Order: sequence, then C-alpha cells, then structure tokens
Amino acid sequence: MPAPSKGALSLRERPAPSRPRRRASSSALVAAFLALPVLAGAVPTSAAAPKTPPPVSITYWAGHASGALHRAVVAEVAQFNRTHPGIHVTFHAVGASKHGLAAFEAGQAPDVGMVSSYIVSQLAGAGALQSLQPYLQGANGLTAKQIAEDYYPAVWNDMVGSGGKRYMMPLEKKTLLVVFYNRTLFGKAGIATAPRTWAQVGQDAARITRLGARIHGIAWTPRLSQFFDMVLSDGGQVFAPGTPRTHFALVNPGAERTLTMLRSWVQSGSMIVTSGYQYQLDFGTGDIGLLIDASAGYTYDKGSVGGKFPMLAVSAPAGTSGHSAQYINGASLVMFNVGTPQQKAAAWTFVKWMSSPQTNTYWNTHTNYVPLGPAVYASMRGFYKQHPNWAASYSNPAHWWYKPRVNASAYEAAKTNMMVPFLKGLNGQLSVVAALQQMNTVGNSYLSGKVRG
Repeated sequence: MPAPSKGALSLRERPAPSRPRRRASSSALVAAFLALPVLAGAVPTSAAAPKTPPPVSITYWAGHASGALHRAVVAEVAQFNRTHPGIHVTFHAVGASKHGLAAFEAGQAPDVGMVSSYIVSQLAGAGALQSLQPYLQGANGLTAKQIAEDYYPAVWNDMVGSGGKRYMMPLEKKTLLVVFYNRTLFGKAGIATAPRTWAQVGQDAARITRLGARIHGIAWTPRLSQFFDMVLSDGGQVFAPGTPRTHFALVNPGAERTLTMLRSWVQSGSMIVTSGYQYQLDFGTGDIGLLIDASAGYTYDKGSVGGKFPMLAVSAPAGTSGHSAQYINGASLVMFNVGTPQQKAAAWTFVKWMSSPQTNTYWNTHTNYVPLGPAVYASMRGFYKQHPNWAASYSNPAHWWYKPRVNASAYEAAKTNMMVPFLKGLNGQLSVVAALQQMNTVGNSYLSGKVRG
C-alpha cells in the first residue's frame, strides 16, 4: 500500500462499484476508492441539450489540520466531489466540537461536522443537530444486514446518545493501547519475541533497564482509559455491575493487581512516567525499550524514531483473564440542523459515504485507525499481513468497550480529576487501595452530578 501523497490523488478512468464486495482485498477497495466513474452515455452536442443544474453545496468541518490525517481528509473530500457531481463539499480544518455550537447560534454552522461524543448532548440540547434516524430508515439508508456487516456492535452502539437518540455516524476509531518496541534494545537484552502478556511486558522492561543507567524499559504518559484496559484484561472491573456505567467501582482485586504492577515498574526504574508527548521524544532517543500508545500515535512515534532503529509493535497484551481489553475512541459525524432539504439530503449522502467500508478502508490504510466493522477488516487482511505494525492496532472486537453515553461530559471531567489520586498511587504517595478509593469518590461525584466539570 503506497503512502498517502501530499497532493491530489491520482485517478484511473474506470467505473467504480457503488458498494465494495465484502471480501475484497484492501488494495481492491482502495483502487475502487480512487477510481473515477465513466459517464454512462455520450454528451449530446445539440444546442437544445438540457443544462446541468448546479451542484448542491455543503460544508464539512473536521479538526485534522495537519499531517497524515489532514492529507487523508483532503483526499477523501476531493474523491467524493469527483464521484458525486451533483454535490460539492467544501472542507474547512475547523474543530466542530469546539466551535460548532457558537457557529450554529450565529447562523454559520457547517452542514456536516466531525465531533467528539462528549459534546453531542450539548449540541442536541441546543437544537443544533439533525436526527439521523429518518435518513437511516429512508430510501438512501442502511438495512440491518448492512449495519451488521459494516459496523461492529461496540462501534454501532457507541453512536447512541442519552435517551437512545442517534445523532452520530461512525467515522474513525482508534484503539487506545498498543505496545511499540525498540528491536535493537530487545536484541541487546537477549529478548527474542514480543511480549504477549502484561507479566512479560514487566519482565522485558526489567531486562532492558539493566542494560545501562540511561536505559529504561518503558516510557508512559498515563491515561486512565489505558489503565482501565489493563484492569479489565486482569479480570477486574471499572464500573459497578448492574449499573449503566454510572458508578465507578475500582476497589477490586483486578484493579488492585494492575495498579500494584504499574507502581512496581515505577519504583524499580523499569518505567519512567512522562507528560504530554514527551514519551514519543524519549522513545526516539533509542534509550527506551517499550512505548505504550494509542494506535493513532504510530505515525508520530515512527517520525520520532526517524529510522534510527527498527520499531516494531504488538497488540494490547493479555492480563490474567487470558485476553486483552481495548477502549475504542474517535470522532464521529453529525449533521447540523441547517440548510435546505436538498442540502440535508446531500449532507446525509456525504455522511453515509464517509462512513462506508470503502472510505474507511482508505482512511485506515493511511492513518492506522482500525476497521469499523467486519467488511473493512476482511478487506484489510492482506494489508495487515504486509504491515504488521499496523496490524498490532487491531484486537478482538469482542473485548472492545467505549465510554459511557449517559452524561458523557461528566465522565470526561471525572477522568481528568481522578488522575490526581491515580498518580499519587502510581508514584507511591498513596497506598494502592487508598488511591483506588479516592478515584471512586472523585469519579462518582462527577457521574452523580454533585460536582460539575
């Protein structure tokens, strides 16, 4: 699969299928994505030929303003415009999550926006969003069979907001936990294979750390969602059973084992705790053995390495449960409640196309996001065989999970404030149990609405 170009996509003049076959290869799907349809008949030369009506114009806001993600968005919008002559999409690299509500109130909202889920309830409450249900069930909608083929349950269910209303369509999903590693340091430490369990990660980190004073096994900027992944893989729980994920219950053996493990890595020097994107810079020096990052961080991690050493990847390790767990996250598409009926119909056509297996395959093979559903995964099998580092981002969808949709903004505020006791537990300033208890107390104060973020 060639790397994305920095300019316009080169196209081959041949018909593009209206819908990719489910078992097509990734190269076939991307070729279909890049193919320009041929007009069905000759253009009449008579002076009486009917004039083609102007295309319906709509706007699209997405916050990918630079790098591989920006280039992929630009290419996708350009391809949509080429293959849909009756619609013209104008793309602006503007964050719809941050600016969408103010733009709507000022009468300047886009027709389609890429947003984070936390803002959807606020946008919907202000009347800024168009319900997608009528479009899904309409003549240009999706059948139950198509939904099952195009989207994993965790992906499709993630699009439902409070009250069961559907304002979002899947666009991009990343897994939040991938282990990247320095093959050169692994060789020096006598480690022949990649770690498949968290216990092996700790063992490998310790061996690498013993290579020298400047060498450390792991660099990690802590993220609670990654910690939750580890807890779930270790047989623990994050939320109280029997609740719609509205109550944290982190004081349990699995969570205690996980935090104890991480704390031991810090105390032994096997893991250094960083902030922001410092872990990427540290990894690029060649003095770090393993990196814990999201799938979408791959292109940035690779850029930091700059070819100085072989960088390999392994999927989220398994815990004592025998399997891994993956929090999936990523922006979704919404239709703003603006424009004429014709513009809304055009906006839905664009949303459906952007969320389709064909377009998602192109996106994933250029950005290292993961398949939205079985059809895309089937199309990417060949690509993953050729690109094992990218394949490490994918794991068993049966163990994917997503953030609570009941008061999603409160959940985000809860995570931010739970980091304080978590870091104290990680660094040894609080006992493991005390840290988890404080995390529960702080988190539930936000989920309950007693404290607002």
